[in-house]
Amino acid sequence: MGLQLLGPLELVINQRPVNIGSPRQRIVLAMLALNANRITTVDLLIDAVWGDSPPASARSQIQICVSALRKRLSPDFTIITRPSGYLLVISWEELDSELFNRQVIAARQMADEGEVEKAADTLRAALALWRGPALAGVASDVVQRDAARLHERRFQVEEERFRLELELGRNEEIISALQALIDDQPFRERYYCFLMLALYRVGRQTEALEISRLVRAKLIEEIGIEPGQELRDLERAILNRDPTLEQPASSAPPDVASKSTSSSRSAQRLERADPVTPRLLPAGIADFAGREDALAEIRQVLTERELDEVALRIVAISGMGGVGKSSLAIRAAHELSNTFSDGHLYARLSPAGTDEDPAALLARFLRALGVAGSAIPDSLPERVEMYRSKVFDKRLLVVLDDVTSEQQIRPLLPGSPTCAVIVTSQPRLSALSGAHHIGLDLFDEEQSLRMLVRIVGADRIDAEPEYARELVRLCGMLPLALRIVGARLASRQHWRLVSLTCRLRREDHRLNELTHRDLGLRANIDMAYRSLSRSARQLFQWFALIQAPDFPAWTAAALLDIDLFEAEAVLESLVDAQLLDAILYPGQRLPRYRFHDLIRLYAVDQLMAATTVQERQEALVRLLGAWLSLAEQAHRMEYGGDYTILHGDARRWDLPGQSGTTIIINAVDWWETEHRSLVSAIKQAAAAGLDEVCWDLAHTAVTLFEVKGYFDEWQETTQMALELVERTGNDRGRAVMYYSLGTQYMSRKRLDDAEECFGKALRLFDSVNDLHGRAMTLRNMAFVNRTVGRTGETLANYRESLELMRLVGDRVGEAHVLCNLASILLDDRDLAGAQERLESALRISRHAGCLRMEAQVLSLFASLYRRTGNFALALRMLHRVLRIVRDVGDWIGEAHALHSLGLVRWGEGQLDLAAATLQHALTATRRAAQRYLEAEVLYALGELAMAAGDSETARRHLSEAHLIFVELGSHASATKSEVMLALTEAVRPVAIVEC
Repeated sequence: MGLQLLGPLELVINQRPVNIGSPRQRIVLAMLALNANRITTVDLLIDAVWGDSPPASARSQIQICVSALRKRLSPDFTIITRPSGYLLVISWEELDSELFNRQVIAARQMADEGEVEKAADTLRAALALWRGPALAGVASDVVQRDAARLHERRFQVEEERFRLELELGRNEEIISALQALIDDQPFRERYYCFLMLALYRVGRQTEALEISRLVRAKLIEEIGIEPGQELRDLERAILNRDPTLEQPASSAPPDVASKSTSSSRSAQRLERADPVTPRLLPAGIADFAGREDALAEIRQVLTERELDEVALRIVAISGMGGVGKSSLAIRAAHELSNTFSDGHLYARLSPAGTDEDPAALLARFLRALGVAGSAIPDSLPERVEMYRSKVFDKRLLVVLDDVTSEQQIRPLLPGSPTCAVIVTSQPRLSALSGAHHIGLDLFDEEQSLRMLVRIVGADRIDAEPEYARELVRLCGMLPLALRIVGARLASRQHWRLVSLTCRLRREDHRLNELTHRDLGLRANIDMAYRSLSRSARQLFQWFALIQAPDFPAWTAAALLDIDLFEAEAVLESLVDAQLLDAILYPGQRLPRYRFHDLIRLYAVDQLMAATTVQERQEALVRLLGAWLSLAEQAHRMEYGGDYTILHGDARRWDLPGQSGTTIIINAVDWWETEHRSLVSAIKQAAAAGLDEVCWDLAHTAVTLFEVKGYFDEWQETTQMALELVERTGNDRGRAVMYYSLGTQYMSRKRLDDAEECFGKALRLFDSVNDLHGRAMTLRNMAFVNRTVGRTGETLANYRESLELMRLVGDRVGEAHVLCNLASILLDDRDLAGAQERLESALRISRHAGCLRMEAQVLSLFASLYRRTGNFALALRMLHRVLRIVRDVGDWIGEAHALHSLGLVRWGEGQLDLAAATLQHALTATRRAAQRYLEAEVLYALGELAMAAGDSETARRHLSEAHLIFVELGSHASATKSEVMLALTEAVRPVAIVEC
């Protein structure tokens, strides 16, 4: 192998080691290898060699190092000069780190296909490539940071390997290897879990428990923490001799929950939104029947039974898949709506239902409770605290559907006895303290008949009662099977019950008639599947590709590569067979579709058996291409075209004979409806290594994330796409993702992080000669510079951005820059210059049809008219702005408009009305989590109080404003507020009205 990074840096040519040269040359080669087949900039090489103190001749010395290295390299790999740096061209077979990555990917594919033994052996071979600490002896902080990432990857692969070894029952063989790894990495708890499990399985229970005691003592003594939940759960299972530990299929310890990074937060970070009433329940099933007793029991437990005044009321419904747990829970929740008048929250938690963890679900719940996205804390404990504070003393019902374990839902349980929870699960959640348990079994005969009556109609059942009873017995009285048979009868009004009953009597034909050979659920699903047409079976299989919890009808067209009308007919045949659920969520005009969990597993089996890897990849590319095409259309509807957006060359899939507007009636509503599915699509693209569609879709989705404050999803999807394009060497994708990440940081006022990302984006855009990307990045860099008071750099950035926007034809981007320049001119009292730019921006916005941009322009016009004393015209502008931003649900725009409206009222001399309007603006800024605007409103309230002679109130508002300006690093505004604070010390009325 030519170049070896997984140990001391070595260069091997013709099976003989080659002297790399000086320490400086070793650093340069290491950096080039770490970025193999991608450009390594000269600046990065200088940073790696000299850190913060490079000599004046650094660039020429790098050139000398590269020249010396070229003489040592073989013809199999070479260093190419590029305008911004150097590119090491090397095949993956010649680079041990890349060979390691490819073997790991291959092993995972084997594991996915059930070849566990081959996967474990392949991982062992990959790990054998390591000769010691990565890049040992290369004296560079930059290199060693990358080396640390390689080490982390190695440890993750070690964990995967041991998990597979345990699954294969190689317990004895891995004990010594695990002990050696623990000696090297004494604080990785997962290794201890593997060792404890292996020891337990070979009959060494005492030693396994001793390991647990030793690690607890070590962690407490050396770093002051208790072991994690995973290790504690395993210790408890070993103490109890839990039989599941003996089962090879579940031998690996449960995955460690992802750890959220805690960050300190000021008190102002807590949300302060107006109260809202969440209504998240899915629609109830119209033909609900057979569970009246259970329904009454739930009502009694949650409304009538006397309970401890401080106890949370929980009903836990359990039973096998298909017995109607979810239908019962949702029905009960709807019937209890009046009792729980403060609303209801709903979430599906099973792996097939959603891939959200408790932190993500809490973020969704908090948004439903009125908390702005940017006000939601990062860490899970902080989210739990905020959630429990929000629901305290409320009459709120929480429905947690398809739960897999007690641990999964504990963060989602309210802390107030005024709330209640309904939980559904297949296993009985016996460790859920204080829960009232209801177990659902198969229907009895009378319940089954009542269900058929609801679906088919009483007349047909009463006409053939004997055959109806025989029919339900042949269905095994399983609700899922009854629903399938009922659907067939309902869709064929000319059929008599005797006809279907006779067909079901033949066991060899029963699968084709949507019934089961025995009482197993899989037989029922297989029966339904085999009765479908060829195209319906194909669609059933393809739907297993979708990882979102539910999906719209047009996905069927993309997966089958046919038009929407034809696809919907095939889709409805799946609904008729009850293999898909059709759901119409409140407030939505079109139904969505989803699998039952076990049916989805069956669909995955059929997909893997009936299709090739290439066919699955092609279908996924069509599906993701359709998402991208529709997301682009939604953006165009919002902005009037492909403005303020960057796209790549990923393949799109457009609905044959239709435009996206047939699906997207209202872009804002479409974004909101599809945002969870879009996030799932981005994750799926990342997992499949489809870098171009991944970054494009992640960037296009910012249209949603930015307006609605979905900052968690914005960061998660952008980071995921960035990691992928970094791996694939997609420089344009990297540039766009750094730009997007910087914009996200800028929106949250993390200005240092934003500036760093914009710097990286700018260098990458320049390296690929992307003028549009440069224009957009300069625009946002100018905003950061203006916020921190760098006036010269601000104007230079905006002027260059404006020139480039015009050059590339981004009219809305041009209008946005003109608005920012007008704002600066307004601050400088150049009213004529500001008006000229605003008139240009307004013409552009209206020509493009971009209401969002028009609202920004009109808001600045209002500021202009306010300064010239034309308050009537300013009010007219602001009323138009408020109509626009409220129509599109733009909280941030509404906060800005209310702030401006308060200033206009003040200019008119209506001080009481101005104060009331500014108080509304303050509430709006806090709801939208706009810290800088909050400070501006507080500053205005402080001035207003001084004008009214209320020095104490003025000091309070101005002090709050000053603290926020300082916190955000806005030096000019902080100085302004400091001056005003000084004036309040002269306790006398001071009339300051800025018009």
